[in-house]
Amino acid sequence: MDDDRRFSGIVGIVGSGKGIYILGVFFMNIGLARSMGTEVFGSFQQVFMFSALFTVLTLGIPETMYFFLPRLTAEERPGFLGQTLVMLGLNGFLNALVLWIAAPSLAGIQGNPEIVTSIRVFGLYGAFLIVSSFADPVFITFRRLGYLFVLSGVHGLVFILLTVWQYMTKADIFSMFAAIAFFGLVKLIVSVVLVYRMRAEIGPISFFGARPSLLLQLSYSIPIAMSTTIEVVSKWLDKFVVSFYFGPQALGIFYVGAIEIPLVNLLLSSVYSVASPVLNKLHHDNDTAGFADFINKMLEFTAKLIWPLFIYLIFFAGHLIPLVFKSDFLPAVVPFRVYLLMMPVRIALYGVIIIALGRSVFVFWGSFGAMVLNLVLNILLVRQLGFIGPAIATVISTYLHVVFFVVIILKLMKVRLGDILPVRAFIDIGLSSMVAVSVAILLTWSFSSDLKITILSLSIFSGTYIILGLKAGFITIPNFGGMKKGGGRGGRNDSQYN
Repeated sequence: MDDDRRFSGIVGIVGSGKGIYILGVFFMNIGLARSMGTEVFGSFQQVFMFSALFTVLTLGIPETMYFFLPRLTAEERPGFLGQTLVMLGLNGFLNALVLWIAAPSLAGIQGNPEIVTSIRVFGLYGAFLIVSSFADPVFITFRRLGYLFVLSGVHGLVFILLTVWQYMTKADIFSMFAAIAFFGLVKLIVSVVLVYRMRAEIGPISFFGARPSLLLQLSYSIPIAMSTTIEVVSKWLDKFVVSFYFGPQALGIFYVGAIEIPLVNLLLSSVYSVASPVLNKLHHDNDTAGFADFINKMLEFTAKLIWPLFIYLIFFAGHLIPLVFKSDFLPAVVPFRVYLLMMPVRIALYGVIIIALGRSVFVFWGSFGAMVLNLVLNILLVRQLGFIGPAIATVISTYLHVVFFVVIILKLMKVRLGDILPVRAFIDIGLSSMVAVSVAILLTWSFSSDLKITILSLSIFSGTYIILGLKAGFITIPNFGGMKKGGGRGGRNDSQYN
């Protein structure tokens, strides 16, 4: 139980900062959609979608830091950090250069030449963001979680403040992106200052000293970068297809339908940031049983939060979308429901598990196959089904992608599906969610106000789900007294998860 609390505590700290950031982006999308309307909001997203390039041009380098930093000696770290910063600096410059030169073409393809200057200034923000991406792995590895919380939290708060500013002043798109770029510069400076304050732990960063394990770092990052590139392209492909075929107004509506639920991203990114080192250690120790049990544990942990959210949203999306985004975005309900169908399988970061098993090549090929399939289906279905086609294409390719990854995980671990899936917990969670949503529907059936239905249904659903979860045992009340009950289901001892 102490290990559970330690794990949950770290996840909570990491997740709270990232949560503020994710909520900040979510709030920005809501606020700008309500303030700008469908067409101008669509123009904003035609620029903002190039944030996908920022992730691609980190080239997987920040992820390599999680692997190398704990393994390097005190003498090796300064050179390693120096070479990492040099590579990220070059990548950031490349990002700004590409978007500056290609801005007219990128705007023309989307049929919106007015966004050229916005794309260029947004490229500067991306450059600053790419360079500052070195900080998160340093903070997590050396347990400076307070620094991580502050940087992530402030990032999210800035997006909220900028949204309020735009709502009050009706600032144009260019002004918004200029302000975002300025904040990117400030974040980079603060990141460097905070890491400099850690020099007693990590040593002075050496830009001109030895370059330890440069080729090794690149060999580790390239497969991750390639798979990340493919995943990012897959994630944004549907939105770009809609923008190309239907223009900014349709993109504004479609983007609302495809909007990410903050809790899902927050939960998965937080859990797997902390779980990745644990998975690596269990694999290094050849503890297959512990590895499988840890996956089982994580799947139950994420499913009991994601699945009820999925079931509630599927049934009440018709009231939530017009309430949150205004009635102009009512057509977004259909793609929103289609995208929700991905949530049942989005209870794990399967690629992280495969990487921990030392076979990142499968992540690349699985992601590459999913991207090709997604591209083909997007082109076919947008022509056949119109506006909704790209959403259906994305869901189909996602399910096949997950099936491939699960098969690879089972083969690499040489275990059965039942060894990693908490089947009993899944059944309890699914049934409890369905009963809870049925009660919520019955008790709000006679109301017509979207606001009243949303407040009452969410309260009824949450209360019913928690009660049923407590009775089924997958939700527990922490025991803060001196006596501790068994370690979860079946009294399992979780001491192996150090």
